[in-house]
Amino acid sequence: MSAVPLRFQPGDSLTIRDGTGGTVLWLVVERKRGGYLLKPQDGCDPRTWSDDELDDAYGTRRLILYPCNLAGLPKSLTEVLDKTWEYWPEEIRQEAQRRLVYVTMAETLRSSHSTWLDAFKAAAEAVYSAYRDRWTAEDRELMAKRAGEARGRRRKSTWGSVELDASSPVRKPHPLTLRRWYQRWNQNGRDIRMLISQQHRRGKRRPGIPHVPGAADHYVLMKEAVEKHYLSMPRKRKTYAYRKYEDACRAVQLHPASYRTFRLFIERSYTDYEEYQRRYGRRAAYKKFGIFERTELPQRPLEEVELDHCLIDLIVTHPITGRPLGRPWLTALLDRVTRVILGVHLSFEVPSYASLQRALAHAFWKKDLSGIEGLEHDWPCHGIPEWIFTDNGRELRSDSLRLSEAMLDFGVVNLPVKSPWLKGAVERLFGSIGVQVFSHQEGTVLSRTKDFYNPVERARRSLFEISRILLKWIVDDYHITEHPALGVAPLEKWLQLTTLYPVRPVPSFDQIIRMTGELITRSIQNVGVHYEGLLYADKKVLEDLRARRGRLDKKWTLRIDPYDFGEIAILDDETGQWHVLPCTDQDISRHVSKYQHRVHKLMAKRNLAAGMPITVEHLRKAKAMAEESVRIRFEHETRTKTAARAARYDSNGETFTPLAGGSLTANHKPFSLATAVLPSPVSASVQTEMPAAPVPVPLPSLPTPPSPSSIHSDLEDEVERISELWFKNMR
Repeated sequence: MSAVPLRFQPGDSLTIRDGTGGTVLWLVVERKRGGYLLKPQDGCDPRTWSDDELDDAYGTRRLILYPCNLAGLPKSLTEVLDKTWEYWPEEIRQEAQRRLVYVTMAETLRSSHSTWLDAFKAAAEAVYSAYRDRWTAEDRELMAKRAGEARGRRRKSTWGSVELDASSPVRKPHPLTLRRWYQRWNQNGRDIRMLISQQHRRGKRRPGIPHVPGAADHYVLMKEAVEKHYLSMPRKRKTYAYRKYEDACRAVQLHPASYRTFRLFIERSYTDYEEYQRRYGRRAAYKKFGIFERTELPQRPLEEVELDHCLIDLIVTHPITGRPLGRPWLTALLDRVTRVILGVHLSFEVPSYASLQRALAHAFWKKDLSGIEGLEHDWPCHGIPEWIFTDNGRELRSDSLRLSEAMLDFGVVNLPVKSPWLKGAVERLFGSIGVQVFSHQEGTVLSRTKDFYNPVERARRSLFEISRILLKWIVDDYHITEHPALGVAPLEKWLQLTTLYPVRPVPSFDQIIRMTGELITRSIQNVGVHYEGLLYADKKVLEDLRARRGRLDKKWTLRIDPYDFGEIAILDDETGQWHVLPCTDQDISRHVSKYQHRVHKLMAKRNLAAGMPITVEHLRKAKAMAEESVRIRFEHETRTKTAARAARYDSNGETFTPLAGGSLTANHKPFSLATAVLPSPVSASVQTEMPAAPVPVPLPSLPTPPSPSSIHSDLEDEVERISELWFKNMR
């Protein structure tokens, strides 16, 4: 397997674990031919590590990257790096994210200014003007949230929080302050934790007396009338807003200004773009005032990556019964400059945060194809991109994804809606996959003669078979075939450019695991931690956390795997480390996804009288009922929409291919559509060589239930419909 050179900067620190289990801290000195010169921090002689040695240590999870010199950091910054990002209070993290906006803007504006100080001045002004109102509203919302929590606890806020004054506006930083932020951030690996405020090291200070604004004047009344009655939708005329302004003046006994003065106030206070955007929408303003130009391809690999979801053009069948299940979803990441496919995810899970993070993990980490037979080439494409261009899906604008951006230092560009040409490379890739892979298989929906070809009846391939066919096409066809836009094969282009521009690796495999988790907050009760009706407990861990002073009513930070409720992780706010808490009822939680658990809860609730609590025994019976209903759908369902719901219920969250060094899930699910292989009724003319697998025992025959109505993409609606249908059919 060929090693992809990893990119390290001089001054970075690497911890490498040797064969005996000992860990040595190394300092990156410089890049050598075919490797790096590393100096150990214990005073021994430096040595050169080859790219193969570093790649082997990275793939076997023996190497952890710290993009700074740990030995030369001040004590205050070392204490910050010892803690995880989630350790810090929300107010401090919010301030660090705002500082990150300032320093990145200053770096962007540096080329257009003669000195760094001028760039800092321009960045401070630009960011302050763009984000002042938004950040002020966030401060007010956070202030109201903290006030509600304090009223609920009947006491003051906990140590470490930043007291906010909702009446005071956001302050613009001084250029010299901005220079200090930038130097500390740039010299220490551009870690967002370097921008964390040091206010937690100070004593508490009471806020000053809040400023009381003066009485309303003409400009205040005009601004209120314009904002409320002219620049809001549905659109109204200026004369209507002027009449509302006159009414407001009479209410406070002021003589109103003339209509001409009112119009001049609008023209001088708002640009044409702002006025048009507020009245007609952002997209309409973008089309009317935007400047459109061609963009050139980037120069470095992973500089720009496109991401998108696609419902594949093929009906997939069940591996045991051969019944059609519907069309799975495909998520793909494509590098713009080399056109290699960095990672994919194929499952019946609709586009969500869980499927997105599985695809990102597959793209960011090394892939292990050693256990897959029938492949002639490797897939050496991985690394952290600089920018990801994608659409405006809910999961692509989530706070969890924003946290992943800050932790791994990459950016997500949410393109305007209904503009697929802005990420045309991945759209073209989906078209090529549909034509070159799926159109040759039985069950394709690309046929133009629907009256003579029924894709549901002709479907023959299972999800596992389609995954292996797609994998072989990627590594043995697409990557090694000359691309029309490049003139060379994508894999050849990738190997050429990564030699000149090494890829940026993920610091450790734990970062990949944490990126797939969903963050929540819960308190520790005297029996453990409750979440979604399940109990998680580890006596030794929870007793230590709960016994600390002031921790009885604390909301602890938890991380859950949306594909496995068998365990959760809790963050120790003093050590900054995660502890694993197993569920006390493994038979109803292990390998149970969030979607499955909500189905179980709703089915159990429908079987109880109003007001009765749901017990573990009820969930156990509901789980058995749901699994039996899934078997019914896989045996007898004729409508693909209903069968697709059942297939989504059966998803296990595994990545498209194994990852080097480990798996995202704690244990593999005993049976799932993603891993089961059976000889489905495929004709000899369309069969290809597939890895051999044992044949499971067929399921027993059960009555055919009625079909439900159309599918809904919203999770709550989906759970409501599938649980109601299954419950009625199993009674």
